Amino acid sequence: MPLSLVAYYESIDPAAAWENLAAVPDPHVSVSGDDISVPELDQLVMAAAVIDQTVASRARVHTPSLNEDGFDEYLTRLASGLVFGSPAEIHDRSEEPLQLKQTEAMQFQVLTNPAAAAGHYGLVWLGDGKPTPVTGRIRTIRATAAVALAAGAWVNGAITFPVSLAAGKYQVVGMRANGTNLVAARLLFGGQGSRPGCPAVNDEPDQDYPIFRNGELGVWGEFSNSNPPTLDALGITDTAQELFLDLIQVG
Repeated sequence: MPLSLVAYYESIDPAAAWENLAAVPDPHVSVSGDDISVPELDQLVMAAAVIDQTVASRARVHTPSLNEDGFDEYLTRLASGLVFGSPAEIHDRSEEPLQLKQTEAMQFQVLTNPAAAAGHYGLVWLGDGKPTPVTGRIRTIRATAAVALAAGAWVNGAITFPVSLAAGKYQVVGMRANGTNLVAARLLFGGQGSRPGCPAVNDEPDQDYPIFRNGELGVWGEFSNSNPPTLDALGITDTAQELFLDLIQVG
């Protein structure tokens, strides 16, 4: 299924009140201040928050259409600090995605009370319905990237395969992204509008959130061995990433 990952980030002290996070600038969706305009992929499949939890904290996704039911979508699992736990704390709606309205403004709101301004991340996965898992001869290949992370920005860079792929076409059906201070990573395929991605792990022993691996979210995108996807990375202060891509060769 088509899937896109969008993000919010701000270093902020909400002082125990609800505050919007700034939307991360993004070339594949419309962004204005705290708002991301809901694209054609208009169903909320998953969400996640990586926020300060010095005291009891909350996070929610806000849109006018959600509010028509009288309330926003509150996240039930929150990550503390600047990176995810092991496995990542994901608010998973994949069995019953929430219908939004195209072009409406989507905001990510947090309620925390740190001693001083602290970094807060919000992630939202948008799709066109309930994910349909795929099966086949799935192989996992290791790759690397050297993206210089910058707080509050998607930074794009090339992916390098240590071993050359055999000539042909491949479907990506899952990914693990590992990097110090890496929060999330997504793939940019040539000719494809959506940008599917995953929460990051920060060390080799960290566990994946299972839905992001081995075909559970369907086909993320397709590429030829001569034109691999590139990587968008989100996080702070790191210049090296390790990827594991789950692939099915289709040609």
